[in-house]
Amino acid sequence: MFIRAYLRASTDEQDANRARNELVQFSDSKNVRIASFYTETQSGAKIERPELGRLIMDSHPGDVLLIEKVDRLSRLPFEQWKVLKSKLVKANIHIVVVDQPMTHGILSGTEEHTMIAKVLTEFMIDLAAAMARDDYETRRKRQAQGIEKAKTLGKYLGRQPDHGLRQNIRLLLDEGKSWSQVQSLLKCSRSTIAKAAKLNELKTDESILQRFDSL
Repeated sequence: MFIRAYLRASTDEQDANRARNELVQFSDSKNVRIASFYTETQSGAKIERPELGRLIMDSHPGDVLLIEKVDRLSRLPFEQWKVLKSKLVKANIHIVVVDQPMTHGILSGTEEHTMIAKVLTEFMIDLAAAMARDDYETRRKRQAQGIEKAKTLGKYLGRQPDHGLRQNIRLLLDEGKSWSQVQSLLKCSRSTIAKAAKLNELKTDESILQRFDSL
């Protein structure tokens, strides 16, 4: 039995590896070891996710898919969740969710505990997946309502970048820190670092041009 951990963030502004330490600590507490991590930045409302697909393809019957919460696996509509679930069932992959203790019995290794946990897991995962989708739709609805209200009041400016984060990234890059060091220190994605670095280059080029103009 191999344990494969799945880490997901919805946007580039989030850090998909945020929960990595929690999953490692959990596996240590259960005296098991994670064989590999699969990390990606994709919405849980999308059924096509390359790293999740790769995890399923890499898995053998009886392997474990370890996740922090069910919403890391799915925020899909029910019909699409059934499609994803059928892939996991066909591959005979067990799902263990850190914040769902009823799913932990699969890690005990005994046939009795595995059978009981599998039945409980199927029920709990279906319920949690439905709740995750409902939460997703509720938040989207409230967000849309908030935007409409802001537009009515003439206050909607669209999604704004985290200027503070990008300024800190630029400061660390100016100090000579590597992208990996910046990512570790600020817990941000490499695409966010790339955007900040590009902006830094543009500002540097502009500064050079201003100097030439003043000559």
